[in-house]
Amino acid sequence: MSALDDAQEEVKADMTPMIDVVFLMIIFFICIEFKVLESKLDAFLPTDKGSQNTVVEPQEQLSIKIHVQSAGTKDYGRDGPGINPNTERPNRFKLTGHLVKWEVGPKPLYSIQEVKKELERIASDPASQVPDKATGGKKLMSCVIEAYPGTYYKDVAETNDAANAAGFEEVNFGGGLGPGK
Repeated sequence: MSALDDAQEEVKADMTPMIDVVFLMIIFFICIEFKVLESKLDAFLPTDKGSQNTVVEPQEQLSIKIHVQSAGTKDYGRDGPGINPNTERPNRFKLTGHLVKWEVGPKPLYSIQEVKKELERIASDPASQVPDKATGGKKLMSCVIEAYPGTYYKDVAETNDAANAAGFEEVNFGGGLGPGK
């Protein structure tokens, strides 16, 4: 045979190993029980939620909204704005003239002390008790803190601390209100 004959000879792949692999896969999938695999995979799925036909009763909650009336100005002190070379984080600042208005339910309040007093008043009111499914008794309703654009973490933290001090055990946080200016 010459080199030309070798070049013109058709090359055919041996399909026997491929067929063996396919048969082994078929045998594997026939023999395995998928229920065993499902029980070994951890899945923390919510209960009573999703596309079920269960009726979920509305849950009464207290709305606490935080609105910024005046953004204030940032006072960086002697460091000035920029990045701290030691921590590689932005320099700290103190807000001057930052004013916040809270709405506890429909009531507007203008200081964190007023918010604390109002939350304590609501927590002590028997009408603020809602049914507790876990115990069958009554518990204090939950509250949701909704921080509007321009609100700082300090405003939310102080509000959360006031709610916890008043006795609200279940505090949720609202979001999706858009970016600040």
